[in-house]
Amino acid sequence: MLHYLLLLLTFFISQSQAANPILFCKCFCGSNSTIFELPMVDPKPCANCTKQFCLDNVEDGMCDGIADETCPSNDFRTNCFARDSVKDESIVFLFLILTVGLLISAAVKPHFQRWREERRIRNDYTPVASQER
Repeated sequence: MLHYLLLLLTFFISQSQAANPILFCKCFCGSNSTIFELPMVDPKPCANCTKQFCLDNVEDGMCDGIADETCPSNDFRTNCFARDSVKDESIVFLFLILTVGLLISAAVKPHFQRWREERRIRNDYTPVASQER
């Protein structure tokens, strides 16, 4: 059993190492925020998640008070994050499998215990000694 668990763990680790997540840049302008998908052309796409990137991509005058990259502002922040990686999908898939397995075992357990008890009673039969004359 331990061999199977180690094999499964190795599979998930290899899948997470081969993951190609989608990277996003979240731009905060005051209380507003907008999320943009980062282009994957650079080896380090999160380096593109800058104030100027946000200013170039934000619409509707959300950041009107912030003039350019050199303008200091405490109300402006950026955050780079990844989503939809194979590792995330593997964790969710494993969680769903375990949850369904536990629900099935909870549903089957009372029937299995009743069947096991009936089987034990049948196996406890001791024949009566025959009286030969």
